[in-house]
Amino acid sequence: MLIIGCSNSRELAKNISKILNCEYSELKVNKFPDGELYVKFNAELKNKEIILIQTLHPSNDALLELIFACHTAKELGCRNIKLVIPYLAYIRQDKRFNPGEAVSSRIVGSLLSCVDEIITIDPHLHRFNSLNEVFNTKTKKLTANEIIKKFISKNFKNPVIIGPDLESYQWAKKIALEINAEASILKKERFSSTKVKVSAVNGIEIKNKEVIIIDDIISTGNTILEAIKNIKKLKPRSINVIGIHGIFADKKVYEEIKKSTKSIITTNTIPNKNAKIDISQLIADSIKK
Repeated sequence: MLIIGCSNSRELAKNISKILNCEYSELKVNKFPDGELYVKFNAELKNKEIILIQTLHPSNDALLELIFACHTAKELGCRNIKLVIPYLAYIRQDKRFNPGEAVSSRIVGSLLSCVDEIITIDPHLHRFNSLNEVFNTKTKKLTANEIIKKFISKNFKNPVIIGPDLESYQWAKKIALEINAEASILKKERFSSTKVKVSAVNGIEIKNKEVIIIDDIISTGNTILEAIKNIKKLKPRSINVIGIHGIFADKKVYEEIKKSTKSIITTNTIPNKNAKIDISQLIADSIKK
C-alpha cells in the first residue's frame, strides 16, 4: 500500500502513513506561468494499491489536482485507487435552486467516480440520503463525533452544548447525550423593535455555564457569530466554538469570533491554526478495515 499526500493534506497523509507503517510519497504539483497545473507522481504505481489524500479547501485548484491525479494513476496501471477527501467541497449545491444553475455535487461526483473507493468525513449531506447518490463508486462516510466527544469530555466540565441552527442542533444533541451534557438551540422572541428576549428553547440555564457552540462547517462564520451575540445576553461563564471543518472564509468575522470566545477548535480535515483535534487515527482505522 502506498499513501500519496496531495498539496492540501501532506501532513495528514504523513501521519496516516506512520500509523499504518506503509510507504509514503508526495504528489508533485507546480503551476506553469499561465496558471495551469502540472501534476506528477514521484513513485512507481503499476499494480500498486494507492491511497490519495487531499482535502478540498481551497477548493478549485485542489479539485483539479485530484482529478488529474486520479485519472493519471489509472492510466499508469494502479491496481486499486482509494481517495481520502477529509473535507468534501461542492457537496452543498445538491439541487438546481434557480433555472440554469449547475448542480456541482453531481458533476464533482461524476469526475471523481473513476476510483475504487472514496472516504470522507462528515460531508454536508442535506438533501442526499447517502454518498451513493453523488458518486458512482464505493463510498465510506466517517464521522468525527467520537473524537469530538472525547475532546469535550477531556477539556470541559459540565458544558452546555448549543447548536446555532436547527440542522446543527440535531448533531449537538447527539454529542451532548453521549457525554451526559445538556444541549439546546436558541430562540428569539421579539416584543417590539427594541425589546427582544433570547432563551434556550428547552429552558436550559446558560448563566455562569461553560458553553460550547458546535457546528459541522464553519464557512463564513456568520451563523456562529450570531449565536455568540445571543448567548452573551444570557451571561455564560465562557463561550467556546467547535467545528469539524474550519474554512473561516470571512477573516473579519473570524476575528470577531476570536475576540468573543474563550476558544475556537476544529479538526484537521482542513489545515488551520485552530485544528487541535486530529483525525489521522480515524482515517487510518477506516483504511485498515
